[in-house]
Amino acid sequence: MIELSQQQREIIEAPLNPMAVTACAGSGKTSTAVRRLAAMRKQLNDRHGHVALLSFSNVAVDTFNRDFDALLQAEPGSNRAGGVEISTVDAFVTSNIIRPHGHLVMRCSRTPFLVHGTEPFLTNFSVWDGKRPQPTTALQPVVVKGEGLQFEVGRAKTVVDRKTATEAIKKLAGVGAYSHALGNIWALKVLMNQPLIRRALARRYPHILVDEAQDIGKLHQLILMSLQGAGAQVSLIGDVNQGIYEFSGATGAFLKQYADRDDVDVRTLETNFRSVPSIVKIANKLSGRDDKPERSDPEISSGAYYFTYKKEEKNSALKSFAALLGDAGIPADDAAVLCRSAKWADDWAGGEDDQGQGVLRHFVDSAIQRDKFGRFDEAFKLCCAGVIGLLDDNHGDLLSDLVSRSRDERSSQMLRRTLWTFVKDATAGLPSASLIADTAWQPALLLRVEAMLAMLSAEYGLKARGNWKAKLARRKIFNRPLIQPADLVGENVPKFRVSTVHKVKGESIRGVLYICNRSHLNELLGGTTTEVGKIGYVALTRARDLFVLGVPAANKEEFAPKLDALGFKKAGGG
Repeated sequence: MIELSQQQREIIEAPLNPMAVTACAGSGKTSTAVRRLAAMRKQLNDRHGHVALLSFSNVAVDTFNRDFDALLQAEPGSNRAGGVEISTVDAFVTSNIIRPHGHLVMRCSRTPFLVHGTEPFLTNFSVWDGKRPQPTTALQPVVVKGEGLQFEVGRAKTVVDRKTATEAIKKLAGVGAYSHALGNIWALKVLMNQPLIRRALARRYPHILVDEAQDIGKLHQLILMSLQGAGAQVSLIGDVNQGIYEFSGATGAFLKQYADRDDVDVRTLETNFRSVPSIVKIANKLSGRDDKPERSDPEISSGAYYFTYKKEEKNSALKSFAALLGDAGIPADDAAVLCRSAKWADDWAGGEDDQGQGVLRHFVDSAIQRDKFGRFDEAFKLCCAGVIGLLDDNHGDLLSDLVSRSRDERSSQMLRRTLWTFVKDATAGLPSASLIADTAWQPALLLRVEAMLAMLSAEYGLKARGNWKAKLARRKIFNRPLIQPADLVGENVPKFRVSTVHKVKGESIRGVLYICNRSHLNELLGGTTTEVGKIGYVALTRARDLFVLGVPAANKEEFAPKLDALGFKKAGGG
C-alpha cells in the first residue's frame, strides 16, 4: 500500500462539496477514491442517504469493493452495512431507474430488460436506414450540438430518420426491451418526466462520486446533471489524457467543463507512484503535464525502449521482448503484449481463422475462449447466447437474466449452474476446440446440444424452436481444429498475455510491449490530442518498469530519430 501524498490527503479530507479531480496515470486514484468514499460517508449526517462510487468497468468496481472492505477491516468497529453503494454507472442507472421505473415511459406492461442483440425474437424489430433494414438494437443515439438527439447505425454511422428511429425504438420498448445504448434514453426520460422519482433518487444518493470521469458520454452527463438539479452533489475524478472512448461519445469535455464551474472544488493528483522516472518523463512530454515520479530508477534495466519487427516474424519480436524482460528481471506472467484493436490482439495471440456462422458461431467462439484463452466468463456468455438462439421466441429476457443475474430465484440459479456445467465439460458438454471442426467438433456439438435442450425442456420448460438443428449446420466449418495446436518444432517463445489497450485500462503491469503500425506511431508521437494518441499514452502509462514499443521495420528510418529525441532507448538488435 502506498503512502498517501499531501494532495491525496487534502482530497480525502475535503468538505462535502462537488469536486473535480484531475488525476495523472499511476497517481493512486483507487486509494484516493476509496478513502474519499469512506470520509464522505462519515461526514454525511443522513442515516437514510447513500454515497455512491461509480465507475465504468466491473474490474474497477471489484477493485473498489476489495479495497473498501480492506479499509473497513483495518478500522475497528467499522462495517459495510448501509450508507455506501459501489457499482458501474450502467448498473446504477439500471437498478435505480430503468428496471423499477422504466415501464412508466416505455409503455410496457412488465419490468424492462436488457437485450444483447442475439435474441431470436429481435428479428421482428428492425429499422429502415434509407437503403436496408437494420436491427433496432444497432441504433446508437448521438447528441449533436444545436440539433439535439439523432440516431446512427452501422460502421458508416448512417443517420436514420428521427421519426423512423423513434417509432422503431418505441416498438421495441413496448415489449419491455432495450439495448445498452437505448437504456440511457429511457433513464433520462424517467428523470425528465417523473420529478418525484428524480427528487427521491437525489435524496437517496445525496453524493455521487464518478471515477474515470473522462469516459462520461453526453447521455450519462445529462443523467448526472438531472440528479444534481434535484439536489444530489456530484464529484468527478479522471484524466482527460486517458479518454480512449471517444468513439462512443465520451470526449472528456464534461470533466473539463465541470472543473470550470464556480461551485466545484478543483483538485489535482500529480504524483505518479507506478512508473519509473524515464517512463513518466516521456508521458509528460506526450501529455504536456508535469507529473512527478515517486519511484527512483532501479539498479537493473528499466525504462522505455523500442525495436523493429516484421509482422510475418512475430515470434522473433516476442523473443526480443522476452530478452528485455529477462534483463529487467520481469517474469513473463507479469508482462503483456498490447494492441490497438481486438483484431490485432487476436492475431498476435495466434488468432484462428473465423469458423461458423450465425448461432453456431456463438458455440465456436465459446469453445475458443475456454480452451485457448481460459476465459470461462466470456465462454459462458457466448454459450448462453448460442443456447438462446436455439429456443423459441418466448424467452425474451432470458439471456439478460443469465448473463447479468438480474433475477436470483432458485430456478434461475439452477439454470445458470446447468449451463456452466455444459460450458466447463469438454467431454460431455461443449466439445473441445482441439477437435477437427467439421468431422468431430460439430457432430459432437449437435448430439450434446440435443441432450441439453431435452433437459432444459423437461426441467425448466424451455422450448427449442422447430428448426434448431438447421442453425447448427456445418456452414463455414472446416476440416481442421477450431484452434491450431502449438507449434512443437517452433522457437521457444514464452506465452504472453495479449490484450487490447482498452481492456487493461486501469491496470499496472511491470512489462509492456505495445505493437504499433505507422499510423498508431504517428498519433502516439503527436501526443494526446487524438483518440489513438491517447490509446498509446494509456499503453505507455500501464508500465511500471519496462515499456517496449514495437516499430514496423519498414518505418524505422522515419521514426527512430523522433523516438530517440523523446527519450526512448533503442533495444539491442533493433
